[in-house]
Amino acid sequence: MSFAKIKGNLTSRIGRPVNFKTPKYVRARGGTPISGTIVDEVRATPEINTSPARKLKNNDDWGDYSFCAQLIKWGENNHSIRLAYWRRRAGEDWWEFAAQMTVNSDWREIEALLKRTLAKTGWFSDSPIIQ
Repeated sequence: MSFAKIKGNLTSRIGRPVNFKTPKYVRARGGTPISGTIVDEVRATPEINTSPARKLKNNDDWGDYSFCAQLIKWGENNHSIRLAYWRRRAGEDWWEFAAQMTVNSDWREIEALLKRTLAKTGWFSDSPIIQ
């Protein structure tokens, strides 16, 4: 299985296709893959997408990550929101889609998750507080 790799800057994915393969257990009962299109997106730190590739800092350096939320259109009237990320290993100039197992659901589920996360105000600190 191959995943998207982008050399150089990580550009907008708006207008790009999205394909979800059918899980084996769904395929076994006749289910089929689905295809859609990314119609909008936001990035947590868009400046990382155009930063130059960098050298490895130390043995624990995992590289750079670009986190995003994407609105995907499936067919005529069906949409979902996907929370995903891309990774660029230190020392390489390739962004690789690294979120093969993404959070992807209808807007109600994503909204509930994000609201409940943001309500955990104690988490948003260098010394998190469990509430």
